[in-house]
Formats: sequence, structure tokens, C-alpha cells
Amino acid sequence: MKSMRRLLAAVGLAVVAAGCGGVTGPQASSRDFKLYEAASTQSAQLVAVIDSRSHAIERRLPFGTPSPDWQHLYSVSSNLLMDTDPAGGATLKTLKLPGDYRLPPATISGLPGGLSQNGQWLVLERFEPASTSLPSASHMVVVGTSFARQPVRIDLTGFFEFDAISNDGQRLYLIEHVSPTIYRVRMFNVGAGQLDPSIVFDKSDGSQAMAGLRLSGVASPDGHSLYSMYVRDQAGPFVHALSLDGPIAFCIDLPGSGYNHSGDGSGFHWSLALSAGGSRLYAVNAATGIVSEIDTGSDASPKLLRSAHIGAIGPTSGLFAQDAYAKGFGANPAVLSPDGRTLVTAGASGVVWIDTATLHARGHALTGWRVWSLALSPDGMTVYALSDAGKIAELSMAAAQVAVSFEGAAGQPMALIRVEAAAP
Repeated sequence: MKSMRRLLAAVGLAVVAAGCGGVTGPQASSRDFKLYEAASTQSAQLVAVIDSRSHAIERRLPFGTPSPDWQHLYSVSSNLLMDTDPAGGATLKTLKLPGDYRLPPATISGLPGGLSQNGQWLVLERFEPASTSLPSASHMVVVGTSFARQPVRIDLTGFFEFDAISNDGQRLYLIEHVSPTIYRVRMFNVGAGQLDPSIVFDKSDGSQAMAGLRLSGVASPDGHSLYSMYVRDQAGPFVHALSLDGPIAFCIDLPGSGYNHSGDGSGFHWSLALSAGGSRLYAVNAATGIVSEIDTGSDASPKLLRSAHIGAIGPTSGLFAQDAYAKGFGANPAVLSPDGRTLVTAGASGVVWIDTATLHARGHALTGWRVWSLALSPDGMTVYALSDAGKIAELSMAAAQVAVSFEGAAGQPMALIRVEAAAP
């Protein structure tokens, strides 16, 4: 994973240099929102808050993990954990950490995570380097976000990475790397201070070992499940559905081949979008033209309902040269309308609208753009797209049309992580 992050950094400048296609439409927005864009500059990573009307950056926030209600933004500076108010940028409280811990990545592009779904528990991690390709030891702390108690320290021999933590803070799920290419999911009992000796197994076929790259994940609204998107070099992609109530998981295989099969990087374009109630999960890759609908299962047994081929959106030739991997490292570019009827996602170029009743494409915009991230307004009427060159476009969810485009934050764009209604 660390080598992948280095690869992303190395190709970052090449990605930014790639041009964007022109956008037609009026260059004035009638919507009044605050856009939160994560970006990386030569000196720091940050979150810029941009006014959708004036296009001005109103404030800059630390690069960190937001609470589900966006009342807190957690970041680390040296060995200090900080809780920042996103609304004004004030520091609410701090906690000294027992070492050089960092927020774990939630996506392969490096957006931080580590929170339980209810926002009450935060996990940070650090690793001991080794002469081999894998760290020799892993260290984590579990922090109650009230900062009322000292963190619980966890020290493990071997290479373990954070995957998820339950809402009660008692079950910590870890990715144990058995080798550079093979890993498995383990559960740590925080209260007992013990690694469960059993392996979290795939209930669909009983297997324990996994292989692949995790691109992103989305938690169920109730916090009982985590759905992660994985791609493999020589085999097809899959969704890993992890129960946060015990040592059980399901792997849902998706149509398609390994990301090395095409040679153009299109295999990295998989994204996930979950319905508001959590009953339907969509896995989509508009670069290869595949969309799948998954029933998350009232009996906690998810299953693939159907898949369709919408046709590859945008040409892939010439878009994936030395930076082939980087094109898939955007921040899960897919959003679902509040009524669940429309799925919007990024293709190899541009954005496509998909009717979820038929799984047919019904619209396409921003031809020539390489879209890095998508975000939806609170009312579900407006989609914002962030290109790999740092431009932002405002699009109508209903009409699939561009209203305005403008420059985003300076530096390498990472993601649009929030669209907030402006204060009255």
C-alpha cells in the first residue's frame, strides 16, 4: 500500500498537467453552497472551503477525518491529535498521543479515515520499519472522541492495518498482511486487549485469505457493515462486505477482469454508492461500462442482483500512459440521488447518468474532463465534479447539464468531501 502511495505522489504532477475539455453553459451559479475540497500542495495537505457563487476560498482547514455530523474535524500535527470546528476553524480540543501516530487512509488516494460510523471512536496507527518489504510491528491507539480518557494502546507483531471499528469501540477490524500480496481480516477485542485467534472468513465460500487493492469503502447507515471495493491484477473485482458485529464477511464477485488485463488503467475506475436506507449498493465502472446492483440483505447476507453493460464512457486510449494507476485513485466518483433513481458516476472522461430502474445510461456531460471526484448537494439537486486538473463543475442532477465551471483550490486535487448549504 505504501508503494502505491509513493506511485501516486510521483505521477501527481503529470495528472495535474493533463488538460480539461471546455464546458459550455452560463458562468454564474444560482445555488448557494460551501464546497469542501481536499487538496495537496508542495508544503501541506489541507481542506479548502469554497463558496459556490463567488468561487472564493473562504477558509482553510486541517487535512483530517470529519465526524459523520461534520461538527468535528480530526487531524494530527506531530504527536498532537486536534479536534477542529469545521464551521469556523477553531480548535475545540487537543490530545497528546503516545508517539508518532497517523490517521489511517480510507481510500487508496490517501483520504484519511479511522472513525466508527457513530463518530464516537477514532483509531490511529504507526508501523515499525523492517529490512523486509513489510513492517515488523504495528501500533494503534483507540481514542474516544470526547478525549475524556487516555487512548487504548495496541501493539502487534507483524503488519496490521486499520479496516474498521464497531460503534461500541470494542471490535477493531484489521488487515493482516501475510505477504506483500496476500492478506486476511482479523478482529481485535479492545476490551480484552486480545487479537481473536480466528480469522474473519468469507461466509459465501469459507475462504480466509484475500488478494487485491482496496480502492474505497462505504459504511451502512446503522454502522453494522462496511462495504469495500477491491480490484485484482489477474482476477475480477469484488465487493468485500464486512460485518462489524462479528468475525464474518462476504465477498461479492463482480463482472470484469483484472486491472492488468486492459493495460489502460480502466480497471481502477470502480466506485461504490449506497442508497439512503442502505438496502441497495451500486458498484460501477463507467470506464469499462459495467454497473452492478447488490442487495445488502435484511438477513445480513448480501447478494448480487443484476449487472448491465452501459458501454464504456469516454475513450481510454491516450488517457492512461505512465500515470495509468493514478486515474483510478480518485475519491470514489459516484453519487446516488436521494430517491435512489439516478446514479451519477465518472467515466474515463466525463460524467454519466444511469437510470437505476433499467441500469441504462440516460445522459453524459463534461466530455473531455477526467473527473477525480463527485459530491452531491444536501437537497440532491446539484452534482459537483472535480477534475484531475483542479477545475470544479456544477451540474444539474435532473437535466444532466453543466451550469458553471471554475477553478478549485490550488495544488493537487484529492476530493470534494462535502457540499454544505450556506448559512441563511
